[in-house]
Amino acid sequence: MVRRSLPALAASMLFLAACGGGDDDAVSAGGDSGGGTDDVRQVSVGMLPILPTAALYAGIEEGFFADRGIEITVETGQGGAALLPAVFSGQIEFATSNPVSLLQARGEGLDVRVIGHWTSALSEGDVDINGVVAAAGSGIESAADLAGATVAVNTLNGMGGLTIREAVRADGGDPDAVEFVELPFPDMPAALSTGNVDAVWVPEPFLSTLQDMGNQVVTYSSKESVEGHPTQLFFTSGQLMESDPALVEDFTAALEETLEFAEANPEAVKEQIPEVLPQLPPEAVAGVTLEEFGTDLRRDQLERLGELMVQDGLLEDEADLDGLLPDE
Repeated sequence: MVRRSLPALAASMLFLAACGGGDDDAVSAGGDSGGGTDDVRQVSVGMLPILPTAALYAGIEEGFFADRGIEITVETGQGGAALLPAVFSGQIEFATSNPVSLLQARGEGLDVRVIGHWTSALSEGDVDINGVVAAAGSGIESAADLAGATVAVNTLNGMGGLTIREAVRADGGDPDAVEFVELPFPDMPAALSTGNVDAVWVPEPFLSTLQDMGNQVVTYSSKESVEGHPTQLFFTSGQLMESDPALVEDFTAALEETLEFAEANPEAVKEQIPEVLPQLPPEAVAGVTLEEFGTDLRRDQLERLGELMVQDGLLEDEADLDGLLPDE
């Protein structure tokens, strides 16, 4: 298993759509070999450099992928939208992305297919795995207070902005008055401390770290918009599903084993966090809150996210969940 950083991608989703959705001649790393052979298939998987990616390393460590003749190279990218072109170009075979980016891709005519769940926000409790954080004493104390503020998100027109807008709306504020700027998660603490932004939308472990520094959570926007919604889904291209169904089937089976293991063994997932975030102190690892794993795709929550996307202008037409999700 190898780790690499995915280089910046010049192709955008619109460019790919204009070119017909990708390179039909791209050859999968899986080749023509299917399950049940002695061949080891080299597979590249695109992941975000955030805490839940540790669960994939746990699945690799447990041998779920090796048992099916799959050797994984992990590529990292800043956001799920950046990983989409890499999948469609054949640079990587599988990746995770948030539902917003995937539904936008379907709306642009790209044949992106979800093969399984990856992570979801918490479906119970008063806290969550991501949230909007502002400096103590900033005067920003609720979602409605974000109207007129500058808020950093990792990807514009993505999951962060969508859930924040709905949280502001639900709290009686004007979502159109929120100004969003794009920053990588690791750059957000410094931007907040220097006052370059008024608030930041961050997942764990940045959420706990910023709170420990004396900052305050303004809103758990996922909980206050669509509680327990999927935060990441595993996807591939329609081209790969048709050209190498055996690889997709074997990878999906190993993924489901990984999800079930991660949900039942959170401490084993935490043991793999240094593979993803080596700079994170051990004491910080112990206190982080993990996202929910499991294999339930949570279609009801996805439908609600799709409705919000139409409402906020991120989709022109109804969300294509039937085309995106596997048959149940």
